[in-house]
Amino acid sequence: MKLHISTDYAIRIVLHLAQYAPRIISAPVASEELGIKYPFFTKVASALKKAEIIESVMGNSGGYRLAKDAADISLYDIICVMQGKICINRCLEEAGVCSRFGTESGQCPVHQILEDFQKDMIAKLKEQTIADLCKRNEQFKPNK
Repeated sequence: MKLHISTDYAIRIVLHLAQYAPRIISAPVASEELGIKYPFFTKVASALKKAEIIESVMGNSGGYRLAKDAADISLYDIICVMQGKICINRCLEEAGVCSRFGTESGQCPVHQILEDFQKDMIAKLKEQTIADLCKRNEQFKPNK
């Protein structure tokens, strides 16, 4: 599985807003500080807003801020917003079909290994919150 650039940017945007919380950060300032072109920043921010991970504030001092506590936002949440649910192989989709065993994908010797790997990866991503990343990134935290 390879994360899309938009997913990488989404994680960076949420982390950036968390580091400045509870302040509101304008889109032009955040996009410049993160090195993300403004039109792409707004596209990613729009998806995060729709998912209620961030919120926008209108007006002269408007911009973006987190819509919930950083401890309540996991890497898995952000990845799902940007890419959909994680599925590393088509046999692990809800209506998964094994190219060798048809709908009986559970018979495939590789299926269980992939399923276990996927479950472990999802669990690890759910464990890692934006608050955890902020703690790890404390040395780079901007001055409030």
